[in-house]
Formats: sequence, structure tokens, C-alpha cells
Amino acid sequence: MKDCYYSKYEPIFGSWHITEEIGSGAEGHLYRIRRTDSIGHEFYSALKAISIPGGGETELESMMAGGMSRDEVLKYYEDMLENTSHEFDMLVKLKGNSNIVSYEDHEIFKREDEFGWDILIRIEELTPLVSHSVYHPLDEEEVVKLGKDICRGLSLCRNYGVVHRDIKPDNIFISPSGSYKLGDFGIARIIEQTSVSLSRKGTYTYMAPEVYWGKDYDYTVDIYSLGMVMYRYLNDGRDPFMPVWPDPVEYGDRENAFIKRVNAHEMDPPRKGSEDLKNIVLKACEYDPENRYRTPEEMLRDLEAIGSGRIAAHIGGAGRTPAPVSSPKDAGYRRPRLSLALLMVLMLVAFGIYITIPKEVTDITGIEDGTKIYLGNELAPEYKVAPEWFKDEPVSFASSNNDIFSVDDNGVIHAVALGSADLTLSAKDYDETISIEIIPKVTSITGIDEAISLTTGNTLQLTPKLGPEEFADEPVTFSSSDDKVATVAEDGTVTAVSAGETVLTVSSGGCTFECKITVADPVVYRSYTSSSGSSGSKKSSGSSKASKGYFDSSDDEHF
Repeated sequence: MKDCYYSKYEPIFGSWHITEEIGSGAEGHLYRIRRTDSIGHEFYSALKAISIPGGGETELESMMAGGMSRDEVLKYYEDMLENTSHEFDMLVKLKGNSNIVSYEDHEIFKREDEFGWDILIRIEELTPLVSHSVYHPLDEEEVVKLGKDICRGLSLCRNYGVVHRDIKPDNIFISPSGSYKLGDFGIARIIEQTSVSLSRKGTYTYMAPEVYWGKDYDYTVDIYSLGMVMYRYLNDGRDPFMPVWPDPVEYGDRENAFIKRVNAHEMDPPRKGSEDLKNIVLKACEYDPENRYRTPEEMLRDLEAIGSGRIAAHIGGAGRTPAPVSSPKDAGYRRPRLSLALLMVLMLVAFGIYITIPKEVTDITGIEDGTKIYLGNELAPEYKVAPEWFKDEPVSFASSNNDIFSVDDNGVIHAVALGSADLTLSAKDYDETISIEIIPKVTSITGIDEAISLTTGNTLQLTPKLGPEEFADEPVTFSSSDDKVATVAEDGTVTAVSAGETVLTVSSGGCTFECKITVADPVVYRSYTSSSGSSGSKKSSGSSKASKGYFDSSDDEHF
């Protein structure tokens, strides 16, 4: 790509070239990159590019004009680089989840001509939600799918103590298969490291009120932001408190709407969607964090139960702040005597409440039937027992085939071998069985011929290529079916030992490849010599002919 600042680092990661810019924001630029293999096939990926500082020397001077010394400014940006590197740590931890944008690689370049660094991050190429929704407006079904997919992504984030803090359409992407993925962890931080001084990072349009006001917050701020995204797509693209479409939006409307939202005004439901969906969105957007969904798993459960009559939570309007209750003393209050009839009514109500309390476990959530796990990986779901009454009930786990996967007392699944087996979850008298499939990381091994011929004593270095590319660095093992014919070392060096045939097996990430090795002894050629030692004689004793490599000719004039 011409006139691109970052083109000077090409080929990036050894083989990639920038083709076009596909987005930009406060934290950097997003490019489409391409590489071409040795046989002309083209592959595409995405590149996130961040410069620190973004404005070069001009930005340094601007900060010094604000009362900082040059040394203080340089230290400030060094700290910024350190904070940015946290993104890589998180992306590595979150890699492999179907609802998190997949991180592939990164490089940090220190500028040679000025102070600063350029950071290049390779991620999977996806379509931003903001671009997708322009040509494919989201109906209720798609909004529900969006909510469920991002809840699954947030569940994984929560397992690692990560608060994203900037959930918005720009940071949500859609894959070719239609899955929604959460990306851009540029301002996300580990929750234990979060402080009030950092609390206003994020995008105001989708920001939870407690973040804006600089109060302490937890994982529910991401649930609030997801609710705001869903609200907007169910409300003709309008935020809460904005003029109802198709009424025009006038200057000052957005600011007034924002002020109402962060000051606990009662939020109307979005215009579109079922009552269940509207209530779920309003609960996610509750002003008081204690009234929101406490975990993404709770919200996911309600989204999956839409239309079934099994919505778990009693959902009121978002942003509703209960009116203050005066004490009886302040109001000159006198406790009235309860009549017998009223007492009976209260007893009946209490009995009615008692009989509605669930007496048995009805569900165990946290892992879906048909879950796929890469060979050699572990999965640690956050299991939840339903109904809420039994949330502290212990869960036991069992694998139907420990040779496929094992599961420990905490429910952590260890993928052992390729195949499918059942996981049984038990709590109280309730049992649930789901299928778990262990799949290979590596699906192809190339770069080795199916048949190889060697001569005794020769060696050959094998250099297999693994696909897909994200698992190209998986460990590779080699074995020979007959070490008397040929041996193979750990690094793939084949040594021909003696004449014969053997099968060489190459294995990596659950994928195997076999090739046939044929070893032959070297051919020995000997020249013809007469018994008299005369080079001109045509006759000699038969015993003087060589037993190997002997050639004769009836025409000595030619050879």
C-alpha cells in the first residue's frame, strides 16, 4: 500500500504486506494485509497498528507545554508502552474462543529517527458490526444472537478477571459464519489493577453511569454496555432519551439524553423486540449495578429462554431509582393492629410463596452440548446450578471415556485424545449429560513426499509445514516403523541404515501423515580386465569378469 507509514516494516512478520486501510480510531489504525505462498495462493489477515506517541514530536511538545518536563513526558510514554503490552497478555489468554477476536502475532519496533515505538498486531480478518449492519440491518433474532455471543465472550473475560470497559459496535465483529466476536482490548485491564483514576476510559455513549462518575465498578459495566448496544439496534439506531424515529435529531439532543441517562432518569424500553427481550435489555441497563445481571451467564440464560416463559429474573425498568422511604418516626407513624382476616391473608400469601420455592435442581449451565476442545487444551467452564435457590449446591463430574478427556473435581476438562465422549454433570438428584468433542489443532501436514528413496548411509532433513497457520508452531514428532531400515531423529533428520522399506509417521496437534521410505544399497561398478593384462585382448577367462557391474560389447570399435 503506497503512502502508508507502516509499510516500512514490510514484509511484516516475515511475509505479510499491507493492502488497504479498513478502519481507524483513537488507539490506532486497522489494515488488511496479505501474504502469498510459494505456489501463488493468497491469504489475508488484519493488522492493528498503534504508535506511541501518536503525534510524534509535536505531541511531546504539547504535553511539555502543559507543565511536564521532557523526562516526565518520556517516562509517561514508557509507562503507556508497558500498559499496551498488557493487551498481548490478555489476547494470548483469550485465544481460541469462538466469541473473541483471535490474536495471531505482534511486533514492537523502536523508532530509529525519533522517540517512540510502533506496535503491530496481527489478528483474524473480520467484518466490523458497524459496517455489517449498514447493509444487513439487525432484526430481533440477530440482536438476540449478538447478545448471546458477546455474553459468551464476556464469560471468558470474567474467568480471567478482565473487564473490557469499551464495548460498542466498533469493537464487535462478525465472522463469515455469522458469529459475533468481541475485540479491541486496548483499554481493558485486569480488574484487580483497576483504579478510580482510570475509571473514565471508554466510550460515553455506552458507558455505565458508575464509570462516568468515577465510582468503584465491577464486571457489570460490560453487561451495561452490551445492553446499550442491543438497545440501540432495537430502537432504530437511537439511544435512550433521544427523539423517537423518524423525528429529527436536533443540536443538543445527544447531550441532553446522556445527562438524563447518567442521572438515573427512567429509561423507556426500546421500540422493537418482544417483551422478554425488552425486559432483558432494560435489566442489563439498570442504573444501579445491584439490579443488573450480576454475571454474563445470567443474561445468557435469559436470552436463551426468550419465549419459553422461563425468564429467571423479575425485571423492572432500567434506571429506576426507588423513592426514599421515610421512617415511621418521622411520619408520626402508629402501628395498626392486624385484623384476623388480614392475618389469614398474610398466612395464605406466605404459604403461596413457600409452595412456589423450587424443591429440586432443574438445570446446570456453563457448558453447551457439543462443545469442542482442541487436543491438549483445558477448558474450565463456570458452572451454575439453577434455580438460584440451589446456586451453592455442589456439582460432581464424570467422563464416559477418560481416554478421550478427563475431568477433575472442579469440572476442568483435559483434552487427551481425538474423539467424542460424554460429560455427566450431577447436582442433588439432577443429572445432565452433554457431548464433548476433542478436535485436532493441526488439520494438514504438507512439505513431505508420500514416497522417499534413499541410499544406505544417506540422510534427509524433513521440514513439515502445519496448517492452519495459527498452529504452525505446534510440536512435531517423528517415528519409523523399522529402525533397522531407517531411523528418524527428533528434529526430523532421516538416516538410511540398510536396504528395505519402512513407514515414517509424522504427528502434530492430532494430525498424522505417513510416507514410505525405500532404502537401497549403492550400486558398485567394476571395469573389464583380461587375464593376460593386455588391454588389446578380446578374450579372457570367464572367471576374470566382475560379478557386479560387468559390461561386454560385441563391437570393440565403439566401446
